[in-house]
Amino acid sequence: MIDKKTIIGLVLIFGVFGLWMYLTQPSEEERAMMKKKQDSAIAAQRKAEKEAQKAEQLAENTTRTDVKQLVELANGSDSAAIVAKNLLFDQFGVFSEAATNPERHITVENELLRADISSLGANIEQVTLKEYLTYQKDSVKFFTKDGNTYGLNLTMGSKILQTKDLNFEIFVNDKPYTGSKPLSVKGNDSLVVSMRLFTNQDSLNKDRGYLEYRYVVRGNDYRVGFSVITNNLGKVIADRGVLEFVWDSKLKMKEKDRSVEAKNSSIYYLLKDEVEYLKENGVDDEKEESGIPIKWISFKQQFFSTALIAEGSEDFAYAKMKTTTEKGQKDNYLRTMSANINIPYDENKKFYQYDMNFFFGPNKYSVISDYEIDMEQIIPLGWGFFLLHWINRFVIIPVFDFLQSFGWSMGLIIFLLTVLVKIVLFPLAYKQYASSAKMRVIAPEVQKINEKYPKQEQAMQKQQAVMNLYKRAGIKPMAGCFPMLIQFPILVAMFRFFPASIELRQQSFLWADDLSAYDSILNLPFNIPFYGNHVSLFCLLMTIAQLVYTHITMKQQAQTQTMPGMKFMMYFMPIMLLFFLNSQSAALNYYYFVSLCFTFLQMFIIQKTIDEKKILQRLEANSKKPMKKSKWQQRIEALEKQNQAILEERKKQQQRRK
Repeated sequence: MIDKKTIIGLVLIFGVFGLWMYLTQPSEEERAMMKKKQDSAIAAQRKAEKEAQKAEQLAENTTRTDVKQLVELANGSDSAAIVAKNLLFDQFGVFSEAATNPERHITVENELLRADISSLGANIEQVTLKEYLTYQKDSVKFFTKDGNTYGLNLTMGSKILQTKDLNFEIFVNDKPYTGSKPLSVKGNDSLVVSMRLFTNQDSLNKDRGYLEYRYVVRGNDYRVGFSVITNNLGKVIADRGVLEFVWDSKLKMKEKDRSVEAKNSSIYYLLKDEVEYLKENGVDDEKEESGIPIKWISFKQQFFSTALIAEGSEDFAYAKMKTTTEKGQKDNYLRTMSANINIPYDENKKFYQYDMNFFFGPNKYSVISDYEIDMEQIIPLGWGFFLLHWINRFVIIPVFDFLQSFGWSMGLIIFLLTVLVKIVLFPLAYKQYASSAKMRVIAPEVQKINEKYPKQEQAMQKQQAVMNLYKRAGIKPMAGCFPMLIQFPILVAMFRFFPASIELRQQSFLWADDLSAYDSILNLPFNIPFYGNHVSLFCLLMTIAQLVYTHITMKQQAQTQTMPGMKFMMYFMPIMLLFFLNSQSAALNYYYFVSLCFTFLQMFIIQKTIDEKKILQRLEANSKKPMKKSKWQQRIEALEKQNQAILEERKKQQQRRK
């Protein structure tokens, strides 16, 4: 049994303990603070658990991993940071630390362009041309952010590393870049911007490997030097012989007429010595080239292009190119273009460098031709069809540039160019009109011959009589056709020259605000098939002039025999031109209109110089003279006699049968 002393002791102990508990219990403020700390600890624990769960979810499917999200997690100090860093290493290997670097920018400019370069992917994220504006009066820009990406796909074990997802370190002339102001070069100077992607820190390996994108900006040059350099990466990447370079770009609208610009936008490339291209006119296309060296690949628009040019002795060995026009794209985007290019690579060299050039500039013949890489062939001058390319290259362009050197307005230059062309072609035109005038004078005599030999079996006799008449009148039947054939290539060459001339871009004249695009005096609230939703005054004037010319020509030929329906076709052709040329450049329609006006003047001058009475007198005088027959005429007469003999023999046989 427990005695009284023990019970009293226990009571006292519990009493003292209770008193101590009462005296030491926290106050209301202390209890509130403790609860707050406890709640914070619970929240932090829950957050950590949530971040860890999130990291585990990311680890389950690394193909959908968002790099920015991983970087944010990796920069933390919780359990999720460790998982995120491991994921970054799984995705980027020895370059994983570069993913956590902050994005930085550098701007370099020369007299012609300004290039904004980002450390993210070491990409030129925007190039601005200083001398050109879009039709909307905005600066002409290439490689706009979110519309253009490029970089290498490196093989690292079983994974493919895309360099566009990593932040490179910036060096200027081999020195770390810490500034923020734009850098400028002029004249013969140049500046080197090196974007280096280093491998992770390793105390055991002091010679860190790196991948470098080197940009060289030169003064007064539309090209930006671009080199891919590998240093001490032989054991890091598994690529052998070639590196895969991927380039994707969305081309923004820059001109007035979206449809025309889209039709003239495509991928061009130099395959050995021949310029090839993907389908134009807004048609999606895809091509793959291998085994034949490719010198350059150009993403071409109507008046501007971006191009990647191989330098040195080794060209691109392979390229897969694609153009698409996506439905539902924003109005300011024309087409999407992509190119997967294999660039040479020597994995056995500790330091390897492959040099290229980016081109950002206008499709201007005098500019592109100076590079001597045949890239001027992207300008549509006729491609040699009917010698159109050569006429434009060696005749029209030099004359146009000469006239432009005087600083005159483009309207006056086109007028003077038209005058010069008409003066050069005047002898041919004179022969053509003179032949037509002679044909018109002898038309009554031709009619008499037709009446004399009405039967089909007398065709050879009629032809011989007509040829004799031509000879007496001094008419060469081909004299009227040959000058026309010579003038036709020049006419078509102008059709190719004016729409392709960037010099006419945004040049105003009279009511036309842009001679390179259509002029409009009236915008229609509806679209007429094959015509458009506007009225071009230059095209309308040209059509009226063409109808007047047709009327005069048909009136002059009223006495001559023409094919059935020819009169209708002659009047129908100008109407067709109205629909065909309404959306063509104002410069082209202006040239055709001025050319027709000078044609009227030529007709008036030639008509005053040709005396129809003298032609008749010559005809009468020659008809009295014995005509010497050529060997060809003698053969015709012999054949005719032979045919007549055969016909007479057949008639005799028929009579005998009766």
